[in-house]
Amino acid sequence: MNIEKIKFYCRRIYRLSLNYKKQEALVWKDLKKLHALENYPSGIFEKEKYIETPFEIYKGQRLVYFYIIAKNCYHCRVQVLENFPVDATSDIFILASHFNNLLPDGVVVVNTDNNCVEYQQKTKLLIPLLYTGELHAQIISHYNISKDIFAGFQRLIEENEAPAIIIADILKKKDTETS
Repeated sequence: MNIEKIKFYCRRIYRLSLNYKKQEALVWKDLKKLHALENYPSGIFEKEKYIETPFEIYKGQRLVYFYIIAKNCYHCRVQVLENFPVDATSDIFILASHFNNLLPDGVVVVNTDNNCVEYQQKTKLLIPLLYTGELHAQIISHYNISKDIFAGFQRLIEENEAPAIIIADILKKKDTETS
């Protein structure tokens, strides 16, 4: 076994031996380091342990993504639709349900108090604690999935497209991408 592997395993053992508050602090440090290395235009909120990062979602349109370390978990969330019309609420719930049935990770949440829709992913802190690459992998996964969710809800609101047709088109697109 070479010295790098030994260092890698010792690092993991050390991280596992810490209490959960220190584990959260380490993952928080890793998350901030990742955002700095990737040059993400981020706002870092130390006390609350979250980072805001605007990413372009579609042709100059930006959404603010939130990356949070809390309750022994790593959370990613983004609001994909804000201020939806009340008369579209039933279709919003139907489309959210379709997405939730298909999503490999995360959940689409409809908030009727604020008339908004969020896409959230959450993973136990242990995974990014042991595999720091998971922080970046989840950011990329969350972003890529959110693009489809955003596009689906935009079609629903702007084009008044039926939720079943939106989902069918997304599935067809995914099928051709994998073929």
